[in-house]
Amino acid sequence: MYEVKKISAGILPTNTYVLYDSQTKCCVVVDPAFDGDKITKFIEEKGLKPVAVLLTHGHFDHCGGAKPIVEKYGVPVYGSEKDEALAASASKNLWGVFCHDCKITDYVDGIDSFSVGGFSFGVMKTPGHTPGGVCYFIDDIMFSGDTLFKECIGRIDLPGGDYREMMDSLSKIALIDKNYKVYAGHEEDTDLFHEFRFNPYLSAFKRSK
Repeated sequence: MYEVKKISAGILPTNTYVLYDSQTKCCVVVDPAFDGDKITKFIEEKGLKPVAVLLTHGHFDHCGGAKPIVEKYGVPVYGSEKDEALAASASKNLWGVFCHDCKITDYVDGIDSFSVGGFSFGVMKTPGHTPGGVCYFIDDIMFSGDTLFKECIGRIDLPGGDYREMMDSLSKIALIDKNYKVYAGHEEDTDLFHEFRFNPYLSAFKRSK
């Protein structure tokens, strides 16, 4: 059985998620934000065994805490090659926030799914907020990063943002017929069918079908 721990950190703040199997104790860390030590503390307290870091995109507030996790546990970092340079220069962010650069080791660009440490993830490319935006799916769980928020979507006015790509990504999400629990990069959790009804960006696509 999978469980999800949300850890919110930083000035923005960003939601980091630790997805873990309560039986095997294996876990993956999704979007490790600024406080890598806070994340590793939870991992140690629960006796978990990290097998990977997953990035929904390369912004500093979603990868800047990966380095302590990678160094401590020797795990791979999954993400899009299109955001490789963005993650690799996280410490040079426009906000002047201290964080670590992040090296993506395993690209998800050419695949629709992958398995690591007993976890099997679906992958949907969702550019718009950044060129390499990705959503991950497992069981009834969706990690949407900064593509989809509760009744809103991610910004497209930052460098690399693209309105047309965001609309294309949302049109793909609108085709999903399963009510995933949505764990977003910021603010509250939601579920996909709620967004189909109350998110004006998604509901517009649903009405057009």
